[in-house]
Amino acid sequence: MTAEYKNWQEEFVDINFTDQRLKSRFFKIIDAFAASPGKSTWAATGSRSSAKAAYRFFSNSEISKDELLDSISRATVEKIKCADAEWILAVQDTTAVGFGDRKAIQGMGYYCSTEQRGMRVHFCIAVTDQGIPLGIIYQETNTREKPKDDSQTKEQKRSRPIEEKENFRWLDSMRETLLRMPADIPILTVCDREGDFYEFFSEAADLKANFLIRIVQNRMVDDGKKIFHELRSSPVAGSMVVRMSRNPKEHIPSRNIKMDYHCKKVTIYRPERRKEKHLREKLELTAIYVHESGKKGTEWFLLTTVTVKSEKEIEKLVQCYAHRWKIERFHFILKSGCKIEKNQAREYGRLSFLTLLYSVIAMQILNLTYLGKICPEISSGIVFVEEEWKVLCCCARKSKEIPESYSLKEAIYDLGVLGGTKGAPSDGMPGVRSIWQGLDVLYSLLAYRNYLV
Repeated sequence: MTAEYKNWQEEFVDINFTDQRLKSRFFKIIDAFAASPGKSTWAATGSRSSAKAAYRFFSNSEISKDELLDSISRATVEKIKCADAEWILAVQDTTAVGFGDRKAIQGMGYYCSTEQRGMRVHFCIAVTDQGIPLGIIYQETNTREKPKDDSQTKEQKRSRPIEEKENFRWLDSMRETLLRMPADIPILTVCDREGDFYEFFSEAADLKANFLIRIVQNRMVDDGKKIFHELRSSPVAGSMVVRMSRNPKEHIPSRNIKMDYHCKKVTIYRPERRKEKHLREKLELTAIYVHESGKKGTEWFLLTTVTVKSEKEIEKLVQCYAHRWKIERFHFILKSGCKIEKNQAREYGRLSFLTLLYSVIAMQILNLTYLGKICPEISSGIVFVEEEWKVLCCCARKSKEIPESYSLKEAIYDLGVLGGTKGAPSDGMPGVRSIWQGLDVLYSLLAYRNYLV
């Protein structure tokens, strides 16, 4: 997480610029943004001349967003190769990035059925099956020319080819993921209910790709029965404890929940309205129903290509789906921590570019947060250089005494202190908000330290 130049070269693997001065400028910009992720370009760069240099950089026609994304994706692959995991989860999701009624943004359309300007950003991020976020695999942005299309009926829209629909990005992202990943890496694509459509299932079968999707459609399965009824009426296969992430919208803290699960092999069929010959007529899949033990509450209906042979394998898949929440926290950091929706850039292309740039910063914050929770005993030196962790330790503890060893858990806790956490025993480890606020304070201390010594 260090803001030093050398580390960004690892995050942007073999990034290619025609002019080395552009490369130098790029790393200075990302360094400044990482130190002050929630600030404007003007405030983050620190001076009038640096801000103007950043604006010129983003206006340079030789800077390619696609090349930058490829570089980021290759860096993620290198991290995946070093990960000790049974599955690498390719977690997909879409988030809306809104800019209100800012009509002056050139090329910016709409992101929903209202008059609000904005874009929809689809991400695919890599997460280990232990829950450690690794990096960005793919990103795609789009904006609508009109808030909504009234030229067709609802049934006509549903019957359109998938290539003409917005949810085609889920297929596109899966294809891109498989193209970017080495063949020997076990990839499990994980999606929420937006990924529940037959074209996605059929495409995955054609690509021999594994997926784990939470379904929302109560499909017909064998003997004309509905899948939800079939799963609910099947015997309980076992019970497990699932760690549920906090839900800030509903003010629900993170917690452990005992859940029962049911498992059943099912055959699902191509919908009648889908006439495309390339779609498979039927698919043999595994369905898993997970719900809170003994009461109404959280429940998931999951569909997967993975064949399970034991309770342990079912529990593994359930835990994998629970890690899908990491992408929600990633979106939260991007919008609330990096404040991408507050950015004052006046072009759609530049905002799309900046979204990708800040996404790398958001991913590092996410990685730091969960690495500290899952691997707390490793040395903080894997993340911070010596000067950084010494300043962090002394300032957070208000002491000049420097410990002989300093674990990542201690560093995360002290970051939380700088970020404003109360530090009560019941609080647990700091969350992403405390981490980005703590990093902001730490980098400010480091920036001004040179003037005070």
